[in-house]
Amino acid sequence: MPEPTSEVRVAGLVPAELLAELADLTVSVEPPETILHGSLPDQSAVVGLISRIHGLGLRLIEVRRLPPGQAAEPRG
Repeated sequence: MPEPTSEVRVAGLVPAELLAELADLTVSVEPPETILHGSLPDQSAVVGLISRIHGLGLRLIEVRRLPPGQAAEPRG
């Protein structure tokens, strides 16, 4: 059974230092947002990512868990 994936939306661009830490996630930029998409193994990983985003002064827009096998969809 495929793992569920998470989608994290952040306002603006995510700094390269954070992107380097998130090599396992897919990153796409849909101005004015950056979308991080991929498997976060547990709730601790989700909270850690949110804390890191907050620590860099970025504005978190949304975190959502997608059902297994569902790809992220652009929002308009």
